[in-house]
Amino acid sequence: MAASGQQPNYHIGHKEETLKAFELRNAGTCLGYLLPTLEALPPDFSLLDIGCGPGSITFDLARRFPKARIVGVDLGDEVIERNRANIAHFAPDSNIEFRSGNLLHPEAFLSPEELGSFDVVHEHTTLICIPDSVAGLHALMRVAKQDGGIVACREADVASQVIWPPVPESAELQERIYAMNGLDTQMGRKLLSKALDAGFRRDQVTASASVLSNITAPHRELYAGSMIAMLADENSDYRKAAAKFGYTEEQVDVLRRNMEKLIAADDGWRLCICTEIICRLGP
Repeated sequence: MAASGQQPNYHIGHKEETLKAFELRNAGTCLGYLLPTLEALPPDFSLLDIGCGPGSITFDLARRFPKARIVGVDLGDEVIERNRANIAHFAPDSNIEFRSGNLLHPEAFLSPEELGSFDVVHEHTTLICIPDSVAGLHALMRVAKQDGGIVACREADVASQVIWPPVPESAELQERIYAMNGLDTQMGRKLLSKALDAGFRRDQVTASASVLSNITAPHRELYAGSMIAMLADENSDYRKAAAKFGYTEEQVDVLRRNMEKLIAADDGWRLCICTEIICRLGP
């Protein structure tokens, strides 16, 4: 378990299959709550995208707002190098860059002049990966402009996840992995509460909710395929966790068949509630 104030290794990892699944996420599918606010800002606004992963949301923002300064940050050095190599392809006529770094130590990837300078600081399902999510929110507050800056968060409530056909064995392992890492599968429903604990006043926060989904056959295949790849890799954190909990090969095979069943099911889908907040700094 990670100590309080530390960000653990990303237990899902950055395998190619996982990155492909995450590329389903873009500004249109994940930032409906935030786009009207961004569209109302001066075109040269600055935005820090924390936990950007493969950069699918970050690149989409850069294409939509080519005059804005967009900075994507993630723990994984490899995924950051991958994103940098893709700038010329995905957002050639934009002002985008990528940096590796830990949200809880922003001074390591931002200059003193950049701290407290961003018009918007955004994160998507990153706080759920931090044992002390209030410390994460404090870090987000630090890097946004203190007078008029915006902190925007969208968090999955993993405990709300619904998969059909049912996969109870997979849900049990997921819950155990989150608990082992000191993480909370109910982060989504607690997001507003955490923001208030971090020091935002209720009148500074606009809250909303939406659904993250994998419904179409290609989307189910990307999600379930990434899970199958992790189960097949004995060096993946996911498979190591299963071994730590004493899962037998037969139990791992059940988990694999669950995902194969999800891919094949014409009536299959995965749904997860997400909560969203837009927090405005200042009086």
